[in-house]
Amino acid sequence: MFLIGTMNTADRSIALLDTALRRRFGFIELMPDSSVLGDAKVANVPLGPWLEALNHRICEHVGRDARNLQVGHSFLLEDGKPVKDASRFFRVVRDEIIPLLEEYCYEDYDALHAILGSGLVDLPNRAIRHDLFEESMYQELTQALLAPCPDILTSLKAVKSLETDQGVTEPEEGDEDAQEGATS
Repeated sequence: MFLIGTMNTADRSIALLDTALRRRFGFIELMPDSSVLGDAKVANVPLGPWLEALNHRICEHVGRDARNLQVGHSFLLEDGKPVKDASRFFRVVRDEIIPLLEEYCYEDYDALHAILGSGLVDLPNRAIRHDLFEESMYQELTQALLAPCPDILTSLKAVKSLETDQGVTEPEEGDEDAQEGATS
């Protein structure tokens, strides 16, 4: 018989498990896995690299236990696949990721600013710029999400340039022969 249970180490109430319980069970740590997101992009935001950069900033600026407070890849999945719709992605950022980070930083807007950047955090007023989440502001929101991690776009352009120089092209959707050749 296998008994499988899960716990989230970000929940402070379970941080200290009884040692007797620890001796009787094996523990497997599951950390965020941005590779699950593949090369998915939403509103010109490459999901995997963006999540990695966000988690890197969380680890740098949240302090104690930051490693266990990283944002999981499941936030960016819908039915087991990377979210594709821009409005859905922005809703996840607004309604799930930002409130989570606000809780982690708890009134420390300097840390929140360091994690999310000046495009999303109005530091003088100590507030999140919720106006960016209006549909008419999506382009500015995309820029704000990418601003703290400019190396993402630079590295993606470098990879594309390298692939082009080497004659590697992406198969068109629906072109099964090209897709098979790309994975062989």
